[in-house]
Amino acid sequence: MARPLSEEKRQALLDGAAEFVARFGTAAPTAKIAKAAGVSEGTLFTYFPTKDDLLNQLFIEIETDLTKTMLAPYPAGASAKDRLFAVWNRLIDWGLAHATARRALRQLKVSDRVTAESRSRCHAMQREARTMVEACLADHAAPDRIAFYIDTILFDLADISINAVAARPQESDAIRQAGFDLFWKGSAA
Repeated sequence: MARPLSEEKRQALLDGAAEFVARFGTAAPTAKIAKAAGVSEGTLFTYFPTKDDLLNQLFIEIETDLTKTMLAPYPAGASAKDRLFAVWNRLIDWGLAHATARRALRQLKVSDRVTAESRSRCHAMQREARTMVEACLADHAAPDRIAFYIDTILFDLADISINAVAARPQESDAIRQAGFDLFWKGSAA
């Protein structure tokens, strides 16, 4: 009878994959990922039948964690700008707390090894967070540009702001506000 799979080993493999994908992209060797997790390469393939399965699961797990962060309760009675600023700060906090996952996600988003099915699954999961951001921008930005502002500008400015806060943590509040102001003023209709 086969031994049950360990959640600790599975998580260690995902953590090792995040570390090596962040450093080397999707070409990261499975042997190094397994070694970082403290298991054999054969064990890695017990948990994830192929390297692509591992990469896709890593993509889904990181996107799930980021989405949960964005969907945390926020001041529903506040102005659209204040609600969006709360979401902005969550993006910054998540990026600072999950630097390796953020770098790995950046690699995975541009990889052809992440399947359309995994991307679609994450897109569906993020629908509620996206709707929340769209609602905040509804009376502020040109309707035909909201998708661009969310998909490109919001996340790229957040990434720049995360890097700036990491480099100058003593200026965190000012950097966060400046990054958000760029987004808010730049997205005005």
